[in-house]
Amino acid sequence: MSSKPQELKNKVTADFEADKKAFHETMAKAQSHIDTATAEINKLRADLKTEAAESKTKTMARLDELTKNLDAARKDQQAEIEARLKGLHKDIESIIAELKRASAEERVAVEATAKTVREECNIVRGTLIASLEAELAEWKARIGTAVDAAAGKKASSKAAIQAKIADMHSKHDAAQKKLHALKQANAEAFDELHHGVRTAIADVKTAVQHARADIAAGS
Repeated sequence: MSSKPQELKNKVTADFEADKKAFHETMAKAQSHIDTATAEINKLRADLKTEAAESKTKTMARLDELTKNLDAARKDQQAEIEARLKGLHKDIESIIAELKRASAEERVAVEATAKTVREECNIVRGTLIASLEAELAEWKARIGTAVDAAAGKKASSKAAIQAKIADMHSKHDAAQKKLHALKQANAEAFDELHHGVRTAIADVKTAVQHARADIAAGS
């Protein structure tokens, strides 16, 4: 094998490994922050079930603060993942271009590099799916909290509130189906289906916000 493809392979591998290490370190830190916030949120939700009205008001205020922080942390996490995927896609495009120019002997080194990058792409897509799954699970928990809050409302407001509760569940089910489709997607369909999941989760968020407003107004 000539030195040029081997030099290219060595450089691409070194850059790839450095970027890979930095990305996974960033993910570990982000996930640690998310896990800490989630643990406190879950504890507060459990406390809500047994607290008196005055305490519930304080607990809900803290929950709102924590969930905003959690949403921001997860948004940053997913942005990092998406940026990593874009970088890997560019790497694959460069490798494909190199393959077209490579001799039969040179293709061995280039194809080995391509395989490594594609494997990392699959891992990063899995990381994104796990983040989306966790986000959707969090919204399901928020729906549960909203339903609990609606239980004590006066009869005259319950019909409107029940409609909002049904809408929350419907939107969540739709997002769950889109996420399932994303998990089954091949590389070519992934980006489009990912956009669909993001849109569906945004619909869940809107439904929860509307329901909470109606529940608060129906006291």
